[in-house]
Amino acid sequence: MGRVPTVDEWVARLSARDARAREEALEALEEALGSGEAESRERTARALIQELGRPGTAAASPILFLLQRGWWPPQASLTESAVQAVLSTLPRTEAGSADLEHAALVLTLVCRVDASQLSALEGAFAHPHPSVRSAMARVVGRLGKDALPALPRVLALLDDEESVAISALESLGSLAVLAPDVAAPRLLEQVRRTDGVRLYLALVSLRSLLEELLLEERAVPTLMDPEPALLRALEEPEPPIRQEAVSLLGLMGPVSPVALAALRDRLRDESPSVAASAAVALLGLGAPSAEPLFLLKGQLGQAAPEVQEAALSALMSVDPARLRRAKGMLESVVGDTRGATRVTLDELLASLD
Repeated sequence: MGRVPTVDEWVARLSARDARAREEALEALEEALGSGEAESRERTARALIQELGRPGTAAASPILFLLQRGWWPPQASLTESAVQAVLSTLPRTEAGSADLEHAALVLTLVCRVDASQLSALEGAFAHPHPSVRSAMARVVGRLGKDALPALPRVLALLDDEESVAISALESLGSLAVLAPDVAAPRLLEQVRRTDGVRLYLALVSLRSLLEELLLEERAVPTLMDPEPALLRALEEPEPPIRQEAVSLLGLMGPVSPVALAALRDRLRDESPSVAASAAVALLGLGAPSAEPLFLLKGQLGQAAPEVQEAALSALMSVDPARLRRAKGMLESVVGDTRGATRVTLDELLASLD
């Protein structure tokens, strides 16, 4: 039986040419990093962090993977060196890569056990490399209320280049419910100014925020003239964007006659999900119910599972108070359905009693 390699030897094998050697090293180090022995865990983490911070290391990717996967809780004695090592490797990572995500997760773990490290990261928000700024935005969004002092930094990154701005927008959505009066206007501004992925993320975040505030019976921030931005989004070619805009109009009522007409037009949308969401929005706004109920009933009676699913998803997305106007329609179709659709309709009807 051969000698068991040391931790340093396993770390060296992470950059070996032989794939099997790399896999064995990953398995051994993951086991040591997650073991119950404090000394073994700290020795392994220290060796990984030292290698990560070494200029020119070829093992940054597996080390970041190992640390974000198994290093919990980080030892307080290693948090500062971990931050420096991660920051040293971030400029070599690509936007949207797994390494960038893993680096952000490692920094998040560190800040959760040592909140002072978030202050130590202050300068990284203005780092010249976009991957560093993107990682900082992601870290803030994962720290909850402890990260609120850094929220202004995240807001500033909304005007950064696309990859950074997307990370900042995702983090703003995560923190929105903790600071709704700050977050809601900035999310609406993004709805007004952006398109594509950023527009979709802004709509999703704003809808999620309003739904959570309404569910918790908290005050909803006053938003200045949101309709033009949402009506613009209704004309976007991507169905998910139109669906989010429809849902937001339903949450923000009362709406203007122009918005009601636009919602009625969406009952004929080529996307079953958009059409169903428009029907539910109209019911929630108190609009005449015949046309939206007719559409939902037709979708629920369809043989195509995806069309039934569109109607069910839309109906399940609203609170019972907004759904009661559809009770009669649901009762009329439940007997003609089977399987999972029947179960879901029974649950919806039970929630209305």
